Amino acid sequence: MMPLALACNGIIGLSDYTRAECSGGAVCGDGGGPELLVDGGPDANVPDAKVDAAGARPVSWAAWPMPNYDAGTPVDNPMGYDAVVGQGLEDRVTTLVWRHPMPDPAQVSYQRALEICSGEWRLPSRIELVTLLDLGQPGAKIDPAFKTESGTAQGVYWTFSEVRSVFRPFGADGKREHWVVDFSGVGGLLKRDESGGEAYVRCVKGGR
Repeated sequence: MMPLALACNGIIGLSDYTRAECSGGAVCGDGGGPELLVDGGPDANVPDAKVDAAGARPVSWAAWPMPNYDAGTPVDNPMGYDAVVGQGLEDRVTTLVWRHPMPDPAQVSYQRALEICSGEWRLPSRIELVTLLDLGQPGAKIDPAFKTESGTAQGVYWTFSEVRSVFRPFGADGKREHWVVDFSGVGGLLKRDESGGEAYVRCVKGGR
């Protein structure tokens, strides 16, 4: 029987932050691009991805520690960014390079977001985009380095990660939802239907 805490986390999406056992004994985590899959090591022969019956991409998880924003006391892995000429900002903790400024600062559909973040760039997974949240900042909840030029709008931003739950198969009833990260207010996570919703975009590349 599924523990109550895990069941509740699955409903609101919090369980995707950590590895959790899905039905059938497979291990599930945050959905991201295949470039984030980690191979080798003592668990190399243990299945670490599950493809849903509806054809969703394999899940994967980050190979870096989470950056921590300044909450007034010393923290491990403090947030910090270095400029990469002609590209954007590189995260000193994750080594992810974030495109900045973005060529299209407007809210767009999910399909348009995929087009914008193409070539050497890609749409970030949920766990990647969450690393930019700085809840200690006034206004947009992101480091001041991202507030220059076109800046970062106080709104929600697309991620590649689909909303997944043990209670609802991917694409149920023809509806596919993606997580969006909210950089306004208190910051947080929301869900958006890819077929009709719009959100802002920030592209990424690289990472460990």
